[in-house]
Amino acid sequence: MGALAAPLLPDKLDAWQAWMAELNGPRKAEFEAFNARHKLTAHRAWLQGTPDGGHLVIAVHDGPGGDDFMGGVASSDDSFDQWFVSKVAECHGIDMSGPLPPPAERTL
Repeated sequence: MGALAAPLLPDKLDAWQAWMAELNGPRKAEFEAFNARHKLTAHRAWLQGTPDGGHLVIAVHDGPGGDDFMGGVASSDDSFDQWFVSKVAECHGIDMSGPLPPPAERTL
């Protein structure tokens, strides 16, 4: 299992919500195939407000591919994967072509 806490960039809440609506709606079948391709049995995201008025997304990637998920998506040439990577950059400012954030450390 892999997990990631990623702040939303300022003024990107609407873009993130639209992205989630696509994944849960018209692109749901593609998202399910994406998860299967990366050996995920579950892919969940939570939106958390922060005291300063910002937002943080907590994503959990469960399944045999969870630990390698970010690297696998970053190096993929699949068109859906590339679209997903572009949404990560747009909403979170994470450039997946460079060094990836360190994995979350489970402490409890």
